[in-house]
Amino acid sequence: MIYCYLMVEIELKARVADPQALVQNLELWADFKRCCLKSDVYWGDSRRQVQLRVRRERLLFTLSEVFGTEEWLWPFWMGDREVLRPLVRGPCGTEKIFATYKKKQVVDDSCEVNQEQEFRVDKGEPLEVFLQDAGFSVVLRKEKLSATWMWGDCGIELCHIPELGDFLELEIIRDSADGQEVADCQRQLREVLEQCGIGEAAVEPRFYDQLLEEARRETGRQKR
Repeated sequence: MIYCYLMVEIELKARVADPQALVQNLELWADFKRCCLKSDVYWGDSRRQVQLRVRRERLLFTLSEVFGTEEWLWPFWMGDREVLRPLVRGPCGTEKIFATYKKKQVVDDSCEVNQEQEFRVDKGEPLEVFLQDAGFSVVLRKEKLSATWMWGDCGIELCHIPELGDFLELEIIRDSADGQEVADCQRQLREVLEQCGIGEAAVEPRFYDQLLEEARRETGRQKR
């Protein structure tokens, strides 16, 4: 069975220096939703310069399954920060698989405005076989541990990517958006960023694939 979603995603992301302080702040005013582990595989076709992201998303737990607000998130961003450590905390839900195609654009050197088409599939293997046969190959793999809150219609996601560190992702999703609505959403995202206690200097305009490519290239140089 396939479930299709068409949307415009207006997103702002910033680096987070103190994730514990951010969590304490968010727990005062935002509505916690869930924690999950997202494993992304990007399939690319160099001839047409297109990519499809296949995401396997595993729910770690929701706040309703955990008693107390101070202990549930602390192990996520402490110690050696191993991405799989949280799997010992609370029950894991059923894995969900999504395929996403995005047309990405960065506006004002900071916000992403993505035309996004997404569908959910019951099994990932048949899709992967099709992509291989159609000439696609894996160009990037990424794991992201995330905790999500909502504030009005703004999604607030605290993420840890092992090779890159901690990020705050703010996003508003619309069925469609003209220039004025995009500008209004951008303004709203910056207001939420300020409410999170994160300054404009922390905003990261580059895409994760660019950051990962740079990080892995630097790691390769260090190993030589």
